[in-house]
Amino acid sequence: MNRFLAFAFACLGATLSTPVSAETHLGSVMVRYNTDTDVIPVPSAVFYGAVRFCVSQSAVHMHDLDAHFANGGHQDLWVRAVVRAGECTRWIDLNGPRRNLTSVVLRYDTIGASGPRAVVSAYGR
Repeated sequence: MNRFLAFAFACLGATLSTPVSAETHLGSVMVRYNTDTDVIPVPSAVFYGAVRFCVSQSAVHMHDLDAHFANGGHQDLWVRAVVRAGECTRWIDLNGPRRNLTSVVLRYDTIGASGPRAVVSAYGR
């Protein structure tokens, strides 16, 4: 029984100290048919070193993205590109060590004024 408890505590300790390294879905937003600004809140207190954005259903022209952190700071994430449906941006590194991301502000134009509305999803690692 003691070996089982030792193993269980070792696994628990490894789990608690392991940083998030796999891709984690942070949130999604269905965008509008014009130039607009939306916010994707990040619900958990996990530290990330990079983010990327994926688009589904329709293309989006990303103008400006801002990452907001728990310490009150923010970082402008340079994208300024058209992201087609089914595509993702490159991984964008966050400045400094891993950061506690609280939200991402998206500024964009949609491509086209009809058909399905685009969905933008944020991912962290």
